[in-house]
Amino acid sequence: MCPDTPLLLATMAQNKSFLTMALIAAASAIALGLAYTAQYGFALWPCNLCWGQRAPYALALVFAAISMTNAVDAATRRQVALMCAALFLFNAAFAFYHVGVEQKWWLGPTECVGRPQAFSTADLMSALTQTGRTGCDEVAFSLFGISMAGYNVIAQLILGAGLIWASRRDWWSRA
Repeated sequence: MCPDTPLLLATMAQNKSFLTMALIAAASAIALGLAYTAQYGFALWPCNLCWGQRAPYALALVFAAISMTNAVDAATRRQVALMCAALFLFNAAFAFYHVGVEQKWWLGPTECVGRPQAFSTADLMSALTQTGRTGCDEVAFSLFGISMAGYNVIAQLILGAGLIWASRRDWWSRA
């Protein structure tokens, strides 16, 4: 361990705006890691709505990582935290829409939920060469009766609410 490591860790612990950004980046990286592990490790191929739910995590990860640099002050980090909160809450609404499609509460997008349409032979041959895709109205995996989209709703609401709470703290002006 480097001799300056304890000092660096103590400084980071005092800088709550930096830690908030680190938590956003870590939570986003973990969520994306879980999604790609489910896809490639367990062959749970994402539907179109699943793909869309990954984008806010990726954006939040990039924004948080950039804001962790020394060039960004605490007040700007606070704005980034609020922007990430908005991304997470938007994604919670989008994931809730996906849960509704899975539960057949409402219809999903036409390219996603297997409604009857006219196909040409070329369309059918093209579909045979594509990797596995599931319909948005099918639950690929559930745990305790909650689908992955349902867990995404819960995670996004917690992250969004936590960031709104954190943005109201006074540590942003002291960092």
